[in-house]
Amino acid sequence: MATPTEPTTPAGPPATPAAPATPPAAPVQGDDTDWKAEARKWEARAKENKSAVSELETLRTANLTEQEKAVKAAEQTGRTAAAAEYGKKLAAAEFRAAVAGAGINLGEASDLIDTTKFVGDDGDVNTDAITAAVKKLAKLAPRGAGRSGADLTGGTSEQPHNLDKQIAEAAAARDFTKVIALKRQRAAQ
Repeated sequence: MATPTEPTTPAGPPATPAAPATPPAAPVQGDDTDWKAEARKWEARAKENKSAVSELETLRTANLTEQEKAVKAAEQTGRTAAAAEYGKKLAAAEFRAAVAGAGINLGEASDLIDTTKFVGDDGDVNTDAITAAVKKLAKLAPRGAGRSGADLTGGTSEQPHNLDKQIAEAAAARDFTKVIALKRQRAAQ
């Protein structure tokens, strides 16, 4: 007959299940719970958890091998380079949109503007700098076609090429001051 053996125990300490976090109790009518104190308590727990997470991340980073550290650094460098590259394109697009929105016609001068100065080292676009530059350009650059506000007709709705007709009408009406003004206007063209 077989001899009874002692029961075997699993290797290592017994696993204890993690205690679930208990949410705050539901308010009960007539309950004198200080909700501000409860909120402060949960806020303190959240801050403790945040510090624990940052400590864990620090430990993980410290335990990386040299190869893993090099890979992580290369990934970060790649992200930064990609953000800077596309940040330049985004800044140029935002600048063109802002200029068009302001009704400024830069023409060929737009090729001379360095939009890379609107991008930070991290690749983020500085929209405040773009807005400031467009405001400065609005003071210097000509407005879009047909928006100059210049009145070349002398205040009438007729076109300047009708000056000869206007001169003839003024001469027939014997308005010589108008004839002289219209002849000067024609000479200025």
